[in-house]
Amino acid sequence: MIEINKDINEILYLGPEGTYCEIAKNQFISLIPSSDLKQTTFSTVKSIIEYVDKNEHAAGIIPIENSIEGIVRETMDNLLNVKDENLKITAETVIPVNHCLVSKAKDIKKIKKIISHPQALAQCQNFVSKTFGTDVEQIEKASTGRAAQELSTLDESYAAIANKRTAELFKLNILAKNINDELDNKTRFVLISRSTTTATGEDKTSIAFVTKNQPGALVKVLNVFDSLNINLLYIDSRPSKKNLGEYVFFVDFEGHINDEPAKKVLDLIKLNTNYIKLLGSYRRF
Repeated sequence: MIEINKDINEILYLGPEGTYCEIAKNQFISLIPSSDLKQTTFSTVKSIIEYVDKNEHAAGIIPIENSIEGIVRETMDNLLNVKDENLKITAETVIPVNHCLVSKAKDIKKIKKIISHPQALAQCQNFVSKTFGTDVEQIEKASTGRAAQELSTLDESYAAIANKRTAELFKLNILAKNINDELDNKTRFVLISRSTTTATGEDKTSIAFVTKNQPGALVKVLNVFDSLNINLLYIDSRPSKKNLGEYVFFVDFEGHINDEPAKKVLDLIKLNTNYIKLLGSYRRF
């Protein structure tokens, strides 16, 4: 269960209206008891995490993983920089992704430039290639919603990859529907807050660590999970940005940090790591 901090008075999400992050926000918002909750849009994951880190009465919603593109690098890199040890991942949800090509234009043949979030562009490369070949420029934006919103200031040679709701919000034409390369496309979003969670029996714990610079260090860490019969749900890595060849490993595993096996895991893997950070324990979606 989540014991939401009753002092939370503001929730942040990637805007503007119409983003998949807003859809996730609408699911999370029921967890927050405040009757006067301020809802604020930010343009980047980094700015959301930094704001929540500095404001104890704020909570934030950020994307963490896509079923096609994998880890959201901006999220992972910035979670490592959180200074408040009480700020953790406290809930998650999974949102189906159904991309559309939207524009002020009514004729798809007019499109010469496509704007969207980098992951949305990557998730629709087959459609873009088959439809436009090499005759279209792809431009990255902070979010799918932001891209759709910006079309109001651009001419009809521009289109955006976004969802159906953005077309309705910003009065755009839908030139093509369901343009994802993979139809079973989903994004996992998490809620970060200073709230606490208790074990439900259906939990996961997220950690980040850097292994010692010695042979077999990562294998020794992974063997700890095997020896305690703990199921690994996810593992990925990012450069530490401190030393060439040094990586931060991100791991999700079954169990809650208040469970004895999870506590034991953290104690044992510390023997083969130079750095470890608990990102959160929360109920699995």
